[in-house]
Amino acid sequence: MTNRGLHIRNLEYMITTSCDLACPGCDRFIDHGHAFVEKFEDIVANMEQWFKRLDPDHVTIIGGEPLLHPRIYDILTEARRIFDHAVIEVYTNAFLLPKRPKIFNVLKKIGNAKVSCSIHNKNPKYRDIVERNLHQAFYSKGKWFETSQNTHTCETVVLEVTDPTQGGWYDYRRVVDGVLKPWNDNDPTSSYKHCGVNIYPIIYKNKLYKCPPISMVRTHLTKNFMLEDKDWEPYLKYEGLDPDCDEKELEKFVKNIYEPHSICSMCPAKPVLKPQEEAVVKNVKI
Repeated sequence: MTNRGLHIRNLEYMITTSCDLACPGCDRFIDHGHAFVEKFEDIVANMEQWFKRLDPDHVTIIGGEPLLHPRIYDILTEARRIFDHAVIEVYTNAFLLPKRPKIFNVLKKIGNAKVSCSIHNKNPKYRDIVERNLHQAFYSKGKWFETSQNTHTCETVVLEVTDPTQGGWYDYRRVVDGVLKPWNDNDPTSSYKHCGVNIYPIIYKNKLYKCPPISMVRTHLTKNFMLEDKDWEPYLKYEGLDPDCDEKELEKFVKNIYEPHSICSMCPAKPVLKPQEEAVVKNVKI
C-alpha cells in the first residue's frame, strides 16, 4: 500500500464487542454485554480509509473476543495487506482457539505477527483449558524459543501470555449505588500517567478514539438509558474522529496520544492495582 498517513506507534481495531468472558472492570465495558460484530467488508473498507490517514507500527485486532468473528482469518490477512509493514497482533483469551485451528498457519503466512493471550480466571479447570488450547494451537506446532518472560517466538510469530489475575488490574470506573460512574478525582494528568491503555488509540465503528475506555462510553450509556446522567456529560461531549477529518484535527489528535486530555478524568488518578476478580465464562464446557 502507498500514500501512508501520519506515523503512530500503536493502533487498535475493535472488530467486535461480543465476548465469551465478562471480566469485572473491563476497560471498555465489555463485561456489560454489548453485542456487536462488524461486517468483514466494512472492516476492510474502514482499514483502507484509515491507512491513508495513519501509519501505525503496530496494529492490534481486538474485541471483545476477536476469534468470535467468523472471518478472523481474512481480517488478519487484509490487515497485513493494508498495514504492510506493521506488526499485526490478535488479542485473545484462548477459549475459542479450537474453533480456529488454522490461526497459527495464517499468522505465519502473513508474517511479523503476534498473539497476545490474557488469562482471566484462577479456576484451575478454566486455566487447564487455556493451557491446553495454547499448546494445541501453537506450542505443539513448530519450534518455539523463549525470548522474554512469558513470551515465545516461532519463525515470525510471537506469543505473549499475561495473567491479570496475579495483579496489575484496576477499576477503570466505579460503582455508586449500583450504577456505573466515572471517577471524580479531577486530575487528568495523574489519571493519564497511571493509565494502562493511555497510548492505544482505537478504531470502533469507523471512528478513531483516544483510548479504549472512551470509545464505548456512548454505547454503554445508550443501552442503559443513562444519556442524561450529569456525571457522564463531560465525556459524552467527546467525539471520535471520522476518516475524512481535517488534517490539522488529526495532527492534534496524534500529538495528544502522548499527553493527557480532559477525558482522562473519567478514570482514577491513583488506581489501586490488584488481582483481577474471576471472569464470568460463557458457553465454555469444562
